[in-house]
Amino acid sequence: MFYSVFHRAIITISCTVWISASALAEQCSPAIASVIDLTPSINGWGVNKRNHRFIGEADAGITKDSLAGLQVKWVFALPDTESPHTQPFITPDTVFIGDEPGMIYALDRETGCEKWRFDADSTARTALRFMTYEENGEQRNLMTFGTAAGEVFGLDPATGQQRWRITADPHSKTMVSGSSIDHNGVIYQPVSSWEAAWAVNPFYACCNFRSSVIALNPASGELIWRSYMIQEEPRLIKKRLILPNHYGPSGAPVWSQPTLDAKRNRLYVGTGENYSSPATDTSDAIVALDLTTGEMIWHHQFTAGDAWNVACVSPLDANCPTERGVDLDFGAPPILVTVDGRDIILAGQKSGAIFALDPEQDGKLLWQQKPGTGGKLGGVHFSMGVDEAQGVLYVPISDRPVEVFGQNPEGEPNPSLHAYDIVSGKNLWSTPAPNVCLNSEGERLEGCYSGLSAAVTVTENLVFSPSLDGHIRVFDAHSGEHIWAFDTRDEFAAVNARTASGGSVDLGGAYLDNGQLFINAGYSVFGQAGGNAFMVMEAVAP
Repeated sequence: MFYSVFHRAIITISCTVWISASALAEQCSPAIASVIDLTPSINGWGVNKRNHRFIGEADAGITKDSLAGLQVKWVFALPDTESPHTQPFITPDTVFIGDEPGMIYALDRETGCEKWRFDADSTARTALRFMTYEENGEQRNLMTFGTAAGEVFGLDPATGQQRWRITADPHSKTMVSGSSIDHNGVIYQPVSSWEAAWAVNPFYACCNFRSSVIALNPASGELIWRSYMIQEEPRLIKKRLILPNHYGPSGAPVWSQPTLDAKRNRLYVGTGENYSSPATDTSDAIVALDLTTGEMIWHHQFTAGDAWNVACVSPLDANCPTERGVDLDFGAPPILVTVDGRDIILAGQKSGAIFALDPEQDGKLLWQQKPGTGGKLGGVHFSMGVDEAQGVLYVPISDRPVEVFGQNPEGEPNPSLHAYDIVSGKNLWSTPAPNVCLNSEGERLEGCYSGLSAAVTVTENLVFSPSLDGHIRVFDAHSGEHIWAFDTRDEFAAVNARTASGGSVDLGGAYLDNGQLFINAGYSVFGQAGGNAFMVMEAVAP
């Protein structure tokens, strides 16, 4: 869709900074000592445990009429960060957020001033998630998160004191990237790894990591059960004379938050590609696990033979599997909805396809659509959203071309937003993503992409679908009309006496509560525009 300069000027709001950094620095030093209200307002990647990404308008406090009044309230500069990975836990008076060096902050919601901080020594990669549990007859509070070093932490959210710290898997390349959920006093945590990247080294013995979901005791972090996404243990596949031997099967990482089905006592997760040969039938799949035991009940694969690692796009391709797959993960979590009394699982894949499955019939396919051409950076990348009451699924499409990971899929990329009827799969509307990434000569601006890769957030009337071009974008939920945008690609005076920079908006997208919007701006991975701004915007009456 063509957007004139005039049209962009109307829908795009530039940032203004009202309070000087020095004034806020004086206001915020030293750290605030106060009691923290731990009533959850926003808690977890998917907003709820079924990954709906829906926030009712009454709770969001942001309407179509109040969008024009959204202004920057405060910005916190995440130190030494270009790609913020955590998603916030938000209460009525406190915002908890993390940075790349591994610092976790409790910030005053009104001012952004620091209440406490905790050093995890490694990048926090998941949502900061709050839960309560019972221990010795007392109710206790806990905040958990996972790191790039493959650890899971349990903190006291009132003080920032560590309760426990565990390694999610003994494998040396473990990372924790998917956010957790809890149910009946048990934490359910996905475990993934860096091994697909390490395989680019021809002297690395590729590959023997199997992804899993683990169940943890919240009082101690003790392992209750582990369910591997590949049932078979890795074995020697190929002996080599000079370079290390090949091992497999491996991979099938779980990158995203599990989905709770309390009625059937199940978890649903999406998996990624195999890292090495042989390819298995649990990669690129939706998997159902028993909550009590972790037993795999059923799995439905959507892309067979997808064994791939970074060596496949390197001149040093000794560790590339024989399948030379296409890397089409389910990076977005499955969604469980109930519409007209019927339960349906919705899943979006990096292939650009979306699927509806029947949980009563072991994941039987009900319908499918393909709004995007897909690719290694999506298709559906991080999360879809639903309005369960209206029976509508909202699908953001990235279709970002790749320069470093090999050939792009055939067909014209379609960065866009779509609405589908959940029961029938009928397309209700489709809207191309605005393209503001071309200069006057028609050349793409450095680090700018128009894809809608980040998770969407939905109210009854609005779809918040941030863009890789650095804009927070809002679309009308009923028509798909693009009605508002805010450009984060700027410098902001931050409350912690630093300069914060916005950039590409990816991963967790926007969170809404009581008239405020919370978002990370900046994501330098894959050549996108980096930044370090954690932004809070507030709807101000005219």
